[in-house]
Amino acid sequence: MMAIANSSPKQLAEQNRKELCYTVFATLNRLEIYASPVNYELMYEIISGNNPELREKFARLAKPIPEEELDALARAYLPHHFGKSLVDESTNRIQSELSTLKESLQSGQSSLSSYSSLLGQATGKISSMDPRDTKSIQSHLQAIRQLTEVQQSKSTQMLESVSTQITAVAAIASDVEEFERTKFTHLATNLANRRGFNKKLAELYGGERYPEGASLILCNLLALEPFEAKELVKLKEAILERLGFVVSQIVQTTDFAAWLDRPQIGILVWTSAEAEIQKVADQLKKSCQSAFDSRQRRMPVVLARFGCSTTFDAGTASELVGHAEKALQTATESASDKVVFFADSEAGGARKDWMLYRK
Repeated sequence: MMAIANSSPKQLAEQNRKELCYTVFATLNRLEIYASPVNYELMYEIISGNNPELREKFARLAKPIPEEELDALARAYLPHHFGKSLVDESTNRIQSELSTLKESLQSGQSSLSSYSSLLGQATGKISSMDPRDTKSIQSHLQAIRQLTEVQQSKSTQMLESVSTQITAVAAIASDVEEFERTKFTHLATNLANRRGFNKKLAELYGGERYPEGASLILCNLLALEPFEAKELVKLKEAILERLGFVVSQIVQTTDFAAWLDRPQIGILVWTSAEAEIQKVADQLKKSCQSAFDSRQRRMPVVLARFGCSTTFDAGTASELVGHAEKALQTATESASDKVVFFADSEAGGARKDWMLYRK
């Protein structure tokens, strides 16, 4: 597909997306994989390079690819596609609870109407009585009191029933919200997952204005490598939980953090100042060291490598990630403890200055 002459970054990004879509469908067809929504998204993640770990696992599958192994990958990396039963179940439960709620309200309305009618009749009879006939008046007042007590009991039961139904509906809504949240959440760390990260990048570059002054920091924690063994899975999960907590503590409310598996951590910060970015990296490394601290066993030394790119250097989300990955690779190869910032070779190794293009 030919590039569009004098294209804007947004047009180029759209063109790249279209080309990627064509590639995904062509690959599915070549591998004789049914182009279902879940298989399409799985292949999209693999080809786009958004998830290197998924790509590696897919590459190791036997050819032709067994359907059950493909399904296992999809369930592991795209769990949101397998939540239909939960949504359907929640819908049925809500319909049932609302039907019960409607019945309770209708019953309460009928009871109130009956009480109102009987009360009106009793009041009318009392009004027509001889004021001196105290015995008859007392008898009717007693009847009114009994009617009121019965109605009070029914009203209490109705309110309890309504409260129960409302609580049940709220619980179902909470379950659905939690399910929606897990689509974009890395369960072990409680940070955003790769899907949530991609969604955030799409939002960043999806606006009408150029995303100014944002930076992507990628971090690899080499200390996690010894915990890949199966017998250390539970220990690794505990460490990941602590890592997620400490990362969320250092990230500002306006910033964004995700656990990407490889590289492990991605942080979007609204600054391009190198000193500020280095400060975030230093805080992150120090906090991560505390996550590995344990008196029960000897923990490895935490080695963190950081690569960074800014939106001034990248016209698209894929460029932003690609540049940060290159910087991270440089940091890893040079064993640098400092943040390595992406430098465009075409710009003589200097970071681009987009000030002229700001509105």
